[in-house]
Amino acid sequence: MGGAQSWSGLETSGLILVGVAIMGGGVATTAGGLKLLRVYALYKHGAREIERLVHPHSVAGAGRLGRRIRREGAFVAWIFFMLFLSSIAVVVLALTATGLPFEQALMLAIAALATCGPLASVAGTDPVIYLALGDATKMILCAAMIVGRMESLVFLAVLSPGFWRN
Repeated sequence: MGGAQSWSGLETSGLILVGVAIMGGGVATTAGGLKLLRVYALYKHGAREIERLVHPHSVAGAGRLGRRIRREGAFVAWIFFMLFLSSIAVVVLALTATGLPFEQALMLAIAALATCGPLASVAGTDPVIYLALGDATKMILCAAMIVGRMESLVFLAVLSPGFWRN
């Protein structure tokens, strides 16, 4: 374990856990995060763009479903990814305003938005103890957990005027 940590340059293996928590779980699960289908759509789109860099005039296969995942699916996944990152930034900013150090605020924000509470006590160099947090911090985390559980893309679609016109 110590050899692997010194080779990677990471003080803790928590960074890997943070990445897995951000990816989230399956589509029909209650797991938070990006969801695996969105990560897959972004991967397929990225792989196709790399292929187009090498062969600019190539035609992709995989039929109609493959094209749909690479186009519309990747577009929606990218929007959700940007919303998720924006949510992390807002929550980290709010948590640091309460006096938390940046690393703890980042771990707590990701744990709350990805609905993976134990991540905060495992991923950082120092475990975060929820009982030691102030009331304002806990309220921010409660709001972040609600935002993490709801599909923000669906919420924005309901609020958009184009949704109601069709």
